[in-house]
Amino acid sequence: MSPREAAKLGFDATFAKPLRRATVVDGLRALMDRSQAAGPEAAPQDDAMPATEDGKTRILLVEDNAVNQLFVNVILTRSGYRVDVASSGIEAIEMFRKLPYDVVLMDVQMPELDGLEATRRIRDQFPGRTTPIIALTANAMKGDRERCLDAGMDDYLTKPIDRAKLLDKIRHWREAGGAAGFGFDRPPRRAVGEAR
Repeated sequence: MSPREAAKLGFDATFAKPLRRATVVDGLRALMDRSQAAGPEAAPQDDAMPATEDGKTRILLVEDNAVNQLFVNVILTRSGYRVDVASSGIEAIEMFRKLPYDVVLMDVQMPELDGLEATRRIRDQFPGRTTPIIALTANAMKGDRERCLDAGMDDYLTKPIDRAKLLDKIRHWREAGGAAGFGFDRPPRRAVGEAR
């Protein structure tokens, strides 16, 4: 399929195989730049959440892979979310210390400090903040979900990331926060249907 045919079908970008990392990163960056230049009014309204007090839901994306960072960032910014990106578990903890995030998307497998340990430290260091942490992982083996929940995560998404599932998870946890604010004064939550 040619880029012109893809555009007629509603695709925003195409990549020729075999994929080259630099091409994908550049393409996703261009998409994100176009989305941000268009402004939040261009975001599909059915994907955007009700505004928080400052006007937008703030999400911390913790991901060490540049392609995954850009891919998820494009999905979220086009849906009206404010996104900050941390490239490591250590950086995530520092960013979490400074800002009141509404949701954290945490890659599980990262060098230096993986997502499980980063989550444990966040839960230990900030016991009054129950911000939902959603695991992003390529692992789909039996027991992987439980390991994430045991580390203090609230939910779990497998890679490759599905746009609809990602937005549904964020919507679920955002709505779970209610009108009084999100992620600061509630007891720890578990994923839907999960026993403690």
